[in-house]
Amino acid sequence: GAINTMRPVVAVAFLATAALAADVLKFDGDGCTSIIAGKKATTDGSTFATHTNDCMECDFRISKVPAADHPPNSTRAIYAYRSAYPRYLGEDRGETYRTKHTDMSIYPWAVGEGVHAPIGSIPQVPHTYAYIDGGYGIMNEHQLSMGESTCGAKLTALPVHKGGKALMEMGELSRIAMERCKTARCAIALMGGLAEQYGYYGADVTEGESGESMQVIDPEEAWVFHILPDNTGASAIWVAQRVPDDGVSAVANQFVIHKVNLADTENFMGSTNLETVAKRLKLWDPKDGDFDFTHAYAMDRGHLHPYATRRVWRIFDLVAPSLNLSPYTSTFADDYPFAVTPDKPISAMDVIKIHRDHYEGTDFDMTKGVAGGPYGDPSRFDPGDTHKVYPGVEGISEAEAWSGSFERAISIFRASYSWVSQARAHVPDELGVVWFSQYAPHAAQSTPLYMGGSKLPKPFTVGSLFKFDPESNYWVHALVGNWADRFYVHTIGDIQALQAATDMQLEQNQASVEAEVGSLLAKNMTSSAADLLDKYSASIASQDIKTWTEFFYLLVAKFKDGQRIDDFHAETNAPTKLFYPRWWLETVGYLFPGSQFIPTLGDSPPANPDAASSSSSFWSHVAVAALSIGLTACYFKMDLKGRARKHLGAFVELPARPSPATTMHSMAADGEEDEEETKAQDHFPLLSSSSGNSDGVRFLSYQHGGAIAL
Repeated sequence: GAINTMRPVVAVAFLATAALAADVLKFDGDGCTSIIAGKKATTDGSTFATHTNDCMECDFRISKVPAADHPPNSTRAIYAYRSAYPRYLGEDRGETYRTKHTDMSIYPWAVGEGVHAPIGSIPQVPHTYAYIDGGYGIMNEHQLSMGESTCGAKLTALPVHKGGKALMEMGELSRIAMERCKTARCAIALMGGLAEQYGYYGADVTEGESGESMQVIDPEEAWVFHILPDNTGASAIWVAQRVPDDGVSAVANQFVIHKVNLADTENFMGSTNLETVAKRLKLWDPKDGDFDFTHAYAMDRGHLHPYATRRVWRIFDLVAPSLNLSPYTSTFADDYPFAVTPDKPISAMDVIKIHRDHYEGTDFDMTKGVAGGPYGDPSRFDPGDTHKVYPGVEGISEAEAWSGSFERAISIFRASYSWVSQARAHVPDELGVVWFSQYAPHAAQSTPLYMGGSKLPKPFTVGSLFKFDPESNYWVHALVGNWADRFYVHTIGDIQALQAATDMQLEQNQASVEAEVGSLLAKNMTSSAADLLDKYSASIASQDIKTWTEFFYLLVAKFKDGQRIDDFHAETNAPTKLFYPRWWLETVGYLFPGSQFIPTLGDSPPANPDAASSSSSFWSHVAVAALSIGLTACYFKMDLKGRARKHLGAFVELPARPSPATTMHSMAADGEEDEEETKAQDHFPLLSSSSGNSDGVRFLSYQHGGAIAL
């Protein structure tokens, strides 16, 4: 169809040269991690797609876009890439993006104007499907789902609204695929075809974000899709490779598809210009061997390549440790497979645990060493020019900032949200599910969002980075994460105990909830099924806000000013001084390295520091294992009495929650209150109150250590 670009355009395309060397090693993009799994690699026959949306300025809200019918000869508006709040403003993409739900006190945005003006249009189709939308399309009503990761590429292009020829970027392409496709193959062919026809541009004009990877699934197949602009600035280059049914693959801001065989249509798809453009630009010479997509088109990150390759190694090593892959690899990870077969099938909860990782228990553990400080803060803030922040010689330039590097973990402080989707052939499409959380995964809790529901829970649809909002899931977990980071190795045990208990109960609830919904669907009671799913997700999201807000208050009281309260019912308060570990005191010169241990009354030096550490770690894990049972029982309406033995650590109480009779309110999309969670509380164990237990909910603080156990 014809394209309406609304203004004269001039094509601009770039090929990396020495003049752009600074951009090769500096990429302003935020960078996301995405995992994908085939149906035989999972415990229940699901395919998985995931996305950690690691974005400093992103709008963290999501929206349920309704299905729609469109009149003949109508057009579909195309909008420029925008990640910041509000990413979209209009009446046609669900309640979240409507003007009345946008905070105009921040800025007077207007529908169809300024950054929200369409930059072009394409012909519309008669019917579009419902889907959940975020920074990219997440999942549609037919269980088509896709996770995203920006990738550095050697070619860039300008969009039409900035003087170029390219109309399409990955956000809009993913949404159009959600609107029009039922399968992964359809989505890939459509996104690639539209990009070729209308031109493709990246999230920004630098090499660091000019390419994209989408991990695309349907109930039967899983595919990795790569795309970048071509050298004309008016088309695209793309390729897709199927993940084996028994395989797990991962993308972490760098292309991973190497050898391509378009004749093998079962496993590859791609544009016809894959090799011709590479040869024309001398990015590949057939005399040097077979065509390698990543070598031809991926940006070379130089000394920063572990930013991408290390995360892929970590994911592979967690699901398939028997491979003994080395964490040290080439710039393009040439010795890593495209996908690995997990040592045992993985569940959605296993993948959620991977999202929470900081390389714990490895040589790259971000809770260890000077960079993490005495309390093991795993956050490493983004590089930048700091002359306006620090006076005189303390400020550094942009070039200096990018000359070094920290490890880059899967869980990162600037995540706006993360999710794991399950597409399953053995359940109705209404039970396609997205396990969704906001803020950094290590401080977040996932809530199941089903495609058969008619709306999304309010806590996931409100708020912005401009203002703190206690009703926003993002902000509640940001509170927990930011406070916990101050004393991370001490606080993370409490966080993980709460996460583990909730994860376990949600996983147990899944079968019964889905069985009841399936029964309703079998009777063609679709509206009742949707109502049940709405209430279930809304109630979990509402209780998440309550539980984690109370948990934040607990952390503030328990850990502050370098001390920890171990007994909240002592006759006389006697907080434990955290002080600092020996290694840090020696590092800052408080103690001389190797200084003699001088015992005081009641002290005795450890005979073997390593053995002592190992013993502490052992008891930590014993404590967490015991706690998982006790906490779950207490958390979910079961009575647990008695106190823990001293060697298991110090338990503290979380204030009791309301009784089951207490009504929990949620705000409907139109601003009116409803009470739809109340019945769901009584129906689902997770939502039940434990107020009948006078002991409340107990959490254990422990010294963190050890790798994730899958």
